Amino acid sequence: MLNNKLLKLFLLIISSLHFAQQKKISLSAFPDNKVMVVAHRGDWREAPENSVWAVKKAIEKGVDMAEIDLAMTKDSVLILMHDNTIDRTTTGKGKPSDFTLAEIKKLHLRDGLGVETQMSVPTLQEILEISDGKILLNLDKGFEYIKQVYPLVKKRNMLDQILFKGHESYSEFNQKYGDIKNEIHYMPIIQLGKEEDLKKISEYLKSYKVYGFEFTIGTTEKNLIDFKKLRETKVKIWVNSLWPHHNAGNNDDLVLDHPNIYDWYIDKGVNIIQTDRPKELIHYLKSKKLYF
Repeated sequence: MLNNKLLKLFLLIISSLHFAQQKKISLSAFPDNKVMVVAHRGDWREAPENSVWAVKKAIEKGVDMAEIDLAMTKDSVLILMHDNTIDRTTTGKGKPSDFTLAEIKKLHLRDGLGVETQMSVPTLQEILEISDGKILLNLDKGFEYIKQVYPLVKKRNMLDQILFKGHESYSEFNQKYGDIKNEIHYMPIIQLGKEEDLKKISEYLKSYKVYGFEFTIGTTEKNLIDFKKLRETKVKIWVNSLWPHHNAGNNDDLVLDHPNIYDWYIDKGVNIIQTDRPKELIHYLKSKKLYF
């Protein structure tokens, strides 16, 4: 009897591990009735932003997607870097394009307090290797490099793990990337309150199957639109919980004193949240049975 119980427990553990490994590796298979957790610049509270370990820590926490930023070196290698210069986040000074990859690799990343670490700036290739089959990626500040990114991702069969974003109108997007638009997942960024941005929504819905829309709301709900109505068109709704101007003041830091601050996102119909506090957001979503 004991052996049978142990066998059942063993099979249950193996099944759970298999499910954990399989559940978070596809944009197209992510359920619409769950909320996707996106870690901003990786899990930067645990490791330097846009570093290998920032992505690894996001994977450890069970984050669905890591948002990363791209730049290009002098010798045309894609690396992770948010700013226009390397001054804030590394021990060097200058633009990424001022350095070859070999020169960039001699520098060290700084942590969130500006303290030097022993970690180096990763290439996109390195991040693809550690992410494949484990976490989705959003390539922010990288859409201008899509022609360089696309072959790398396609070669690794990771197109269903990568989300591109951009500010282009549909006509601009189609003109630049029409030859590959049906092979990638793309999300337009919409700033509410801008009439030209609101027009982009109908243009895309009429002409192209977007993965969803990212919305910047402002500090109040003055310009808020009906996200639930928009979701009826089978697109996902992305709102950042990072800073007050993204989300009508319902930002991440409030969760420390108000654990239910994320109720606002669920009530509005948001189903992708980019956060600086993935641990707290995942805990909240689990309590609401909205975590995948």
